[in-house]
Amino acid sequence: MKLSLCSYNPGAAHPGYNVPHDNLQMLAAEMGISDLPMIRGPEQVFILNLLKDHSPQGLSTRELADLCGISIYKVRHLLLPLEKYGQVIRNKMQKHHQWFLSKDSTDIDWHSNKGYFHLQQ
Repeated sequence: MKLSLCSYNPGAAHPGYNVPHDNLQMLAAEMGISDLPMIRGPEQVFILNLLKDHSPQGLSTRELADLCGISIYKVRHLLLPLEKYGQVIRNKMQKHHQWFLSKDSTDIDWHSNKGYFHLQQ
């Protein structure tokens, strides 16, 4: 990650500019220095809803990719953070993974004006 230092006060150049607390929480979560569980986008919410609809039998990575219209690599990239925060679990079946909604899965709170989602504990 590349950081650039700003030699001026952004509030002085842009009156009324204030970095919202939520953006700092999101940045901390992306940097891995926060334990606040977050969902990065609507694709992850869509995946959670698909798993909810197919809860007894679960879905394979390939099935999720086909239903979402994205690659299996992208689906896996979206699933791994959900697994880390306990929202989904996987079961390895031969060479493939079957994904299930976790029993202790929490509700999702969407901050539409901020463009991200929080997992409600």
